[in-house]
Amino acid sequence: MGQNQEELKKKKVQRRVLWGAIFLMATSSIGPAFLTQTTEFTSRFMASFAFAILASIIIDIGAQLNIWRILVVSGKRGQDVANMVFPGLGY
Repeated sequence: MGQNQEELKKKKVQRRVLWGAIFLMATSSIGPAFLTQTTEFTSRFMASFAFAILASIIIDIGAQLNIWRILVVSGKRGQDVANMVFPGLGY
């Protein structure tokens, strides 16, 4: 029975590594495509797209301030708060 538990642990670790690699590849490919599309749309739509970029920046700043406020008030690390919200998310 100990052998079976070790195999399950090994599979779980392998699955986590695979998911980590998938998310790393997905997020690393977002950057260049986002920059390319941003320059393309900015040159094409000028001022109307600049408003969308400004709105995105303001929303991003608001989200970041909210996250930092939660971390400071709770006095915990980010991964600990993430685990409280959804177990397994922070590790």
